[in-house]
Amino acid sequence: MERRAGPGVVVWLSRGAIACGALSAALGVLAGLARMGWHIPLPHRAQLTVLHGPLLVIGFFVTLIGLERAVAVGRRFMFAVPIAGIVAALVSVSGALALLGRLLALVASLAFLLTFGYLLAIARSVHHAVMFVGAFSWFVSGVRSLTGAAVPVLVPWWLTGFVLIITGERLELARALRPDQRIRAWFVVSVALLFGAPALESLVPAAGARLRGLALLSLALWLLRFDVARWGLHQHGLHRFSAVCLVHGYVWLAVAGLLMLLFGHQQSGFRYDAQIHALGFVFSQVFAHAYIIFPAVTGLRLPYRRGAYLAPAVLGASLLVRLAGDLVADAALRRVGGLGNAVALVVFVASIGAGIARSPISLLHRLPLD
Repeated sequence: MERRAGPGVVVWLSRGAIACGALSAALGVLAGLARMGWHIPLPHRAQLTVLHGPLLVIGFFVTLIGLERAVAVGRRFMFAVPIAGIVAALVSVSGALALLGRLLALVASLAFLLTFGYLLAIARSVHHAVMFVGAFSWFVSGVRSLTGAAVPVLVPWWLTGFVLIITGERLELARALRPDQRIRAWFVVSVALLFGAPALESLVPAAGARLRGLALLSLALWLLRFDVARWGLHQHGLHRFSAVCLVHGYVWLAVAGLLMLLFGHQQSGFRYDAQIHALGFVFSQVFAHAYIIFPAVTGLRLPYRRGAYLAPAVLGASLLVRLAGDLVADAALRRVGGLGNAVALVVFVASIGAGIARSPISLLHRLPLD
């Protein structure tokens, strides 16, 4: 019989993983600011600027999403994901052999894929299948990275993974709305197009990029119309905050899709920056779920306060500034917007820290792990 992880081990491992993931995210954001032209004193500066994307994807998101699933299910082997993600990030920023960092990133993405494969095997459903396909997209990016592919080649696979994992989770909740067969078909076709787009883009760049844009726009419209978040807008407190963040993210997902349809295949420059960073979708989802997931994985009370709206407000405003800079090819304006993106994350972390400081009571006994 498979054993579950003990609650004490879970709490301390979770807190350590979140701390390391946050450090990886901070380094990734600072590396991104350095790439934009801000003078950021960083060790191994040249190497870290290249690692901007991998630090966020592997060091932060793979680690944190894997950790959330491991805590929720309680299987020890699932903790291989956050551990592998952390080790991969640490090795990458240490200045060690680049090939070793890529190999460890592949191990992390493989562990991530196996986690979602296990979940699909024990609970066969459409939403688990969608999340598994998203995990597979990240695994493909790990394989491509190990073979020496440049970051712009990996970005379509990263974005596909983000969108499919998040929309798979939203589909799970949308079951409460009892969508009919046509609505389900719309979703499945959009997912299939999105998953196929990066492969097509590697062969026919212009067609693949626009197919990706079409799929992103289609999924954004589906989520805006059928996701349960629209009901949350009529509620109060944390429910409304989460709904606002979710809808905010869906709007930016639609913007990203429109930009990809408009500009097609891009690998550098202002249009490339506009396409990938219009996905404020990702961090909006982080804001939306943080007040639920953080207490669950750390055992710390995190009360919601109205000041939480400041972070998504700063994120939205700074994304508009950054997008404006990209569209008019103004590097200074883009830098200001990028700095605003970083400030939004700092505001978010500060609000989390303030909430914990005001309510330091441990919830260890409430964790659903035996």
